Parts: sequence; structure tokens; C-alpha cells
Amino acid sequence: MSITPDVAAAVPATPAPQAIADKLPAGIGGPALRTAAASGNPAAQYEIGVRFAEGRGVPANQEVAIQWFERAAKQGLAPALYRLGSLYEKGLGVKKDLEKARQLYLQGADKGNAKAIHNLAVLYAEGIDGKPDYRQAAQWFRKAADRGIADSQYNLGILYARGIGVDQNLAESYKWFALAAQQGDQDAAKKRDDVAARLDQQSLVAAKLAVQTWSADPPPDDAMNVKAPPGGWDHAAAAAAKPAPTVRRKPTSL
Repeated sequence: MSITPDVAAAVPATPAPQAIADKLPAGIGGPALRTAAASGNPAAQYEIGVRFAEGRGVPANQEVAIQWFERAAKQGLAPALYRLGSLYEKGLGVKKDLEKARQLYLQGADKGNAKAIHNLAVLYAEGIDGKPDYRQAAQWFRKAADRGIADSQYNLGILYARGIGVDQNLAESYKWFALAAQQGDQDAAKKRDDVAARLDQQSLVAAKLAVQTWSADPPPDDAMNVKAPPGGWDHAAAAAAKPAPTVRRKPTSL
């Protein structure tokens, strides 16, 4: 079935990538970044989102940042899912929506983004619908703690010390406080020592051994970081802007 001219005229045309690139402000970056983002490169789209969110080269604009993060998130880019979830959680540039944030964090967590895993745990601990779910929170804090997130290790130490969402286990509490303390968390160091004073000598020795033998399960690099082209997104533009060197020619004759 063909589309009549009247109907066809009513169907909005999809903007060409170059048209989208041309609409981006000049300060956002060079042609390599602009064209890649407009053509659907998720890493470039994420970079555009970051620059708008942080006001790098352009005035900060959370609403526009969200549009670009959404483009990258729809393609499954884990850091974009995390950043977008954070904006929905805080209500920056968009109406605050904890359920939407939970969904985005969950998608990021499924791809291995440790920050998304931690924030998902925080949402459950604080209560997405106003009612905390500490059991779910503990499970997600454990996943992030296993990946080396110090704040999750600290929170897990609290839950084990108090028996909230998990069975009380002071040895486990000591372990997670100690691991967070190794990353420079002074509050965790104090609580580690407080818990140590409550443990018998045998349990304390076992807990210290657990700390010594523990190793993090690092998340996939592409779940945490977005790779730029060699030299960075602005490298091509900078190279193009350099004037051509003057070539000295040998005289053909004296």
C-alpha cells in the first residue's frame, strides 16, 4: 500500500546525522565527536551527555544531557544506564522517579556496573516506595562489595553488625569494615576496631585471615568505562587545526 502525498507530508522525516551534528553547539567538541554522536555511536553520545551534564565547553544543561544519555542507554551502554539512573534518582533535569531509577540501575547492574549495583542497593535500603527492603539491599550491597566498592563494604558491615537484612555476624562485619578501611575509609576503620573489641580471640583471628585472603571480583572494564578513540575525541579536531609545516626546498641551482 503506497502512502498518498498528503499522508507522506504528515510523516516527519528522521533528521540526517549531519543535520543533528550541525545543531550541536561548536563548544561541545570537534567534528569527530559531533559526527560520531549524531551517527549513533553510543560512546560519543555518552561523551556528549557528560559534557552537557558537567558544563564542559558548553553551559551545563541537564535536560539535554539526559537526551544524549538516553540515546546511549538505549544501546545498552552500562555507564550511560548508571548516569541516567542517577539523574532520575536525584531529579536533575527530569522529574524525580525512583522506580525509573531502579529499572535503569538494574539494567546497568546486569551488565556489571558496580556503581549501579551500589546505588540499587541504596534505593532498596532507603525504600523505593517509602518502605526499606533491607534483605534486597544486603544482597546488592554484597554484589557491589565483592567488586570492591568501599561504600558498599561499609554498609554491609553495618548490616552484619546489627543483623538487619542478614543474620547478625560480627566476624563478617569486621571483614567488610576492614576491607573498606583498607581503601582509606576512616569511619570504617573505627567501626572495625569497635567490632574487634566484641569478638573473642579465635573469631578475631579467623576474621583477620578472611580479610587477608579476600580478593575483589573486578567488574568488566566496558561496564565501568567508556573508551574514546586514540588521543581522545578532540584529537582529530586539534590535529586538523594545526597549520601545515613550512617545507624548505633545496635550490635547484646556485
